[in-house]
Amino acid sequence: MQKKQRTAIARIFADLIKADRIIDSDEMDCWQRICAKYAIDSDIKSDALSMSFAEALHIICSGGANGPGGELLADCRAMTVSDGFCAHSEALVMITLMLTLEPGGFNADVISIPRANFNIDIATALYIESDFDPDTNRAIAQSYRTIFKELQLAGFHFVYLPNIIEHYRRTQSELFRSLLSFLAPAVSADGIDNIYRSLTRMTTAGFCKDILCNKCGISDLRRTYPALLIKIGNSYVGEDEYANYLRLEVDADVVADVQRFVDLFRRMLSSDVLVVNASEEKNGQFHFHGFYKQLLDIFLVRRNIRSTVVIDPYKEEILFPELDTRAAGLHRREKALYTLMLCQGAEGVNFSRPRTAGQLERYNRREALVCRRYSLVYGLFGGDEGAAPDLSQGNIRGPIFSILKKRIAAVQGLYNPADYNLSKNHTGAFVVNLEPELVFIKENGPQPVPLAESELFRRLSRI
Repeated sequence: MQKKQRTAIARIFADLIKADRIIDSDEMDCWQRICAKYAIDSDIKSDALSMSFAEALHIICSGGANGPGGELLADCRAMTVSDGFCAHSEALVMITLMLTLEPGGFNADVISIPRANFNIDIATALYIESDFDPDTNRAIAQSYRTIFKELQLAGFHFVYLPNIIEHYRRTQSELFRSLLSFLAPAVSADGIDNIYRSLTRMTTAGFCKDILCNKCGISDLRRTYPALLIKIGNSYVGEDEYANYLRLEVDADVVADVQRFVDLFRRMLSSDVLVVNASEEKNGQFHFHGFYKQLLDIFLVRRNIRSTVVIDPYKEEILFPELDTRAAGLHRREKALYTLMLCQGAEGVNFSRPRTAGQLERYNRREALVCRRYSLVYGLFGGDEGAAPDLSQGNIRGPIFSILKKRIAAVQGLYNPADYNLSKNHTGAFVVNLEPELVFIKENGPQPVPLAESELFRRLSRI
């Protein structure tokens, strides 16, 4: 057996022994037998401290038919009952080992992430998906109470984000805004409005992409099938505390999947007495613990946010609403340039002069087109179109580009800030790599409209 496999085994048993936060003599006797059987010496024990639970399981599972999976699982079962009792916390680890080492019809894997990034209560079962699955969501919506009660009677707390968001939507908007303002008194009224709108528009797929992946850095969930993300425990990797999650795939037969999972789990427990979480949000009430607190904190803490960009030409402002901030230190010449860049999209603006005389005429036409568009946007920001800076002149264009890049880089709290700034693509064109759905402009009414659907965009397209 390879050393990395023995290290993985040591990591798995360490988490299993510590699961119920009680270590007794019978478990230590069993541990000594495990160490002898798998040749786990002091060096391997030390190396195991730097390996996550998910990494350990991946190593064991990647061994295939020649790996120690089945035999290891039998030894884990023996360890679990070595003290004559299988606690709920131990059963969480054991069910994870069973579903990954001997799936038995389930599709499951394990994710370990730094606990500070995302942390919910142990035994929380959160529904996740990276793309909306109509059949699974329809099944959950129709059988929500059945799923909730099935999991609850096994000591799990089922969290279905659309139900939480619907509760927020049904609540009187002023009451909910008051709650948000109470929790984040430093956020402006406009900021509270933006948080309210973002929360009440949140979807499960958006939560996975924008929050779990982009903000919390859980890249393993960027492409995830519909699943229950079940918190199974915490453990240390080196000096950092990690949270371990079982990802259990579900589909339109979600009720049957949950019932099979619960039946399997309950058979491992040594007691029929469980402490269950019976609390649910009601009218005029908002939970501020566990996942509910995590969700609100994520929106209220202004960092690592995939913010929209809102252009307000009449107030001459470029806003980042989800951060409750704006781009500072920009003259209208830089604001007009940034707006033009956003309108140009992936095409960008290219000022690279051609190397051959035959391409010069085409270059001059393209440059003149950019200058005419820039003049129009400059006028929209209150300037004189005829007096707009001449972007064809490098000595004029250079400082404008430089100031714009510096000021956009100074905006704090953006996730992937480089996407919001000017960069050069493979053709030498300057571009801003933002998705069109993140860019808005205020035109005739108080509410911003998508830039790609705006009158400004249509006018520029006609030039």
